[in-house]
Parts: sequence; structure tokens; C-alpha cells
Amino acid sequence: MGGQAMTRSDMSHGAILAAALDALADGLILLDPSHRVVFCTREAGAMTGVETQQTQGMPFDRFCRETALNWTPVEEMLEAGRNGNVILRGDPVGTVLVSLRRVDPADATSGYLIQLRDLAVFDYVRRQAEGRRQTAPLAGATERRLRPDFARQRNISAWLDRMLSRGERALLQGARVIITGESGVGKTEIARHLHSFVANATDPFIAVNCAAIPESLFESELFGYEKGAFTGASTEGKKGLIEAAEGGTLFLDEIGEIPLTLQAKLLSFLEDGVITRIGGTQPRRANVRVISATNRDLLAMAESREFRLDLYYRLAVVNMPMRPLREMPEILDHLIDRFLGAINKRRSVPFGLSDDLRARMLAYHYPGNIRELWNLMQQISVLGEDEDELPRRLRAVPDAALAAGHPAVRGKVAETAEPLRGDKTLREAVAEYELRIIQEAIRIHGSKRKAAAALGVDIGTVSRKTKKTEDPNRGDY
Repeated sequence: MGGQAMTRSDMSHGAILAAALDALADGLILLDPSHRVVFCTREAGAMTGVETQQTQGMPFDRFCRETALNWTPVEEMLEAGRNGNVILRGDPVGTVLVSLRRVDPADATSGYLIQLRDLAVFDYVRRQAEGRRQTAPLAGATERRLRPDFARQRNISAWLDRMLSRGERALLQGARVIITGESGVGKTEIARHLHSFVANATDPFIAVNCAAIPESLFESELFGYEKGAFTGASTEGKKGLIEAAEGGTLFLDEIGEIPLTLQAKLLSFLEDGVITRIGGTQPRRANVRVISATNRDLLAMAESREFRLDLYYRLAVVNMPMRPLREMPEILDHLIDRFLGAINKRRSVPFGLSDDLRARMLAYHYPGNIRELWNLMQQISVLGEDEDELPRRLRAVPDAALAAGHPAVRGKVAETAEPLRGDKTLREAVAEYELRIIQEAIRIHGSKRKAAAALGVDIGTVSRKTKKTEDPNRGDY
């Protein structure tokens, strides 16, 4: 009885301790001497984007690959047997202070405790404790998970990784970046990622939608004004958006919509970093990094004298042309699953996608890009999958296209093709199977270029793998 009572008591104490650790604002991860995860608290799971129930016993190097943070500095400290602190950044986590400590400093064989502190949350709490006003609402870990997971997307898409790396290098070297692409491709989120890559947790990120500000107010909004500068002006004056971005990032979205009459003043600021408020005479230096974005062809606008060419060259030191979603089918499955998870967090009864509906979503071309995909997912979660309730654009997807660009292509190949011969080497068998998939995609789409886009590879790969079998008189397109 006594032993049983002790066991129940120990279990009760253990449950209380686990609940207490989960209640902490900081995340905790305990590693055993062989660097396997002993436990991971709820907040640590929220910051890293993993399910805590699945981490017990997981090797730490595998845990690192499952999360959105770059754990390399922590892994290096573990291998060297050192304690230390390091700042890690990642999407959608943000900026995290990671502290690594040996459980027993006197025992070289003891495990390690990893503490994770979300610096945005810490700064918010500090401001509250000091009685200072929070200038922006705090986004918690759950809300931030709705933002793009670029750490995983760039593992899926080599092209996206190359574009993000280009922007990161540019900002590290102090060069300005312009992000171009169709509406809905996520230009604002890319700008946020670049900002978080180079900035501290407390540095401001000021996003300005240049198309949403009336021309008559644009100058005062961007540059600010002194008291009494014009009729209706505040008696205290007003700080402009450029000054509000001091020490951080000014993101000028829809830069092509800036009135031509104000482009010269913006050019002057970009050249010397100095602004003058409306009605003022005292120049003010503004230390901000500038990222801009547009879905328009600024060079064509410059030829028609709608946009200053010298301003374009000041803004577009490094260009990041972002592909539309229809040209990045390799990340579509990831986005669908991510949006599905985000929607299910707000539902009492989770829902899933049928194979047919997922096939239709993978075959659809998304003229509205990622924004349209999110809109469709929300519609489906509300209306259900009934044929009459599906959005018309999904119902209109041709049946022949449903197999394009996803595992159903391989399923169709498996159903219709003859079995692979047993006398082939593994390399020959894999090459033959790849060729069948490519040929089926070409048949469905009608061209190699479209098949390459659907399969998530470049046109050169498709051409190379079909070169031995194609008719020399047949054109590629």
C-alpha cells in the first residue's frame, strides 16, 4: 500500500511539475546525455512548430531538421560540450534567444537544458511592466504560424531558396531590394522575412501601401509635418512613416503608385538619407533600410514617363522577381497542408480534403496566387465539399488535368503502364519510371514547358530525360 501510495503521489507531483513547466512563458527542452529529447514544453513546441508529443526520445539533430529555426550554432555548442547563448531567427517564429546549459555543471555526462525565449514577447512584457504603451499588437506563436514557413519552403523549392538568399545577402551588404511579381504572391511576407533576417526583435517594420494613400495626403503621411503647416494640421505636428521606421525597415508596397510629383522628394531621401517635414526648415536624418515591391513593370512606366528612371535605379539595386504560384507547383502541397492546419485550429471539428478535391486544388492554376489559395481553403472549410457548394473555378477544372503535378500522375502511370522488367538495374528502372511520369504529364498538358511547371522541375530536365525517345521532327512546344 505504502509503495502504491508513493507511486500515485510521485505521479501526481510529476503531473503538477509538467503543468507548471508548460505554463512558463519561455520554452524548455531537456536533452539526455546522448542528445535525445527527454521532454519539450508546450511553449517550446509552439516556438519551433513541432508537436511536443512526438518529440520524446527524438535525436536532437532530427528535432532540429523538423523545426523552422537554424540550430547549427546550438549543435556546434553541444558537440563542443559548451554552455552558451545564441540568437536564432526563422519564419514564422521570429527572433528567439536560445540558452544552452548543462544540467549538472560538475558532471560531464549529464544532459542539457535548452531555454527558448521569444524576444518579441519578452519586449512586450517589459514594456507593460515599465508602463510604456505598446505601439503594435503582439502576435503570439500560434498566430505567427499562419505566416509563411520559408525555412521549409526553401527546402522544397531550390528556386525560392536562391531568391531569398539573394535578398538576404543584399540587405546584409546594405543594398536596397525591390520585390516584383503578381498580386498575391506574398511580397509583403517576403519583405517581413528579409527584415527579420537582419533586424533585432524590437526594430520597427513599417509597411506602406502606396496605392492606398490619397495623393493629397501622401507627402504628409510619408514625410510628416510641423505644427500649423497647413489648415487642419495637428497643433503638435506629426511624425511621418519614414521617421517611424527609424532603426528598422520601411517597406514601400505598390511603389509604382507613388505620385510622380513626389518621386523627386523620395529620390532625394534615398540619395542622402535626410528628410524635411512639411512646413519645416530643419532637415532630419533617418536611418532606415528600404525594401520596395510592385506588380507593375517600372521600366515600361519609365519609358512612358510615369515613373522616374533615376528613382527606379535607386530602389532596384537588387531585384527579386517572385514567380506566381502556378509556376511553383512544388510548394502547393505544403501550402494546402499548412492552411488546412491553420483553419482546423479554429474549428471544433477538424476537416480534411478528399482525394478528388485535393487533386482539383493541385490542378488549378491560381491566377490570384497564394492569396486566392487561402481564400479557397476558407470557403471550402465553411461550405464543405458538396459538388454544388464547391467554388465554380474548382468545379471547372478539366478531369484530364486532375492528375497533373501531383502523385495522381504516378498513380495513373501505375494503372496503365506495363510492369517494369526485372532484368533492369535500379538506375534503369528509376529512369524508366520517371520517363513514364514525364510523358503522362506532357500528354495531359500538351507541352514540355507546361509539364515541367506541373512537375516542379525545369524545362531542361524534361528535355534531357525525353531526348532519347522523342521524334526528331516534333517540336518541344
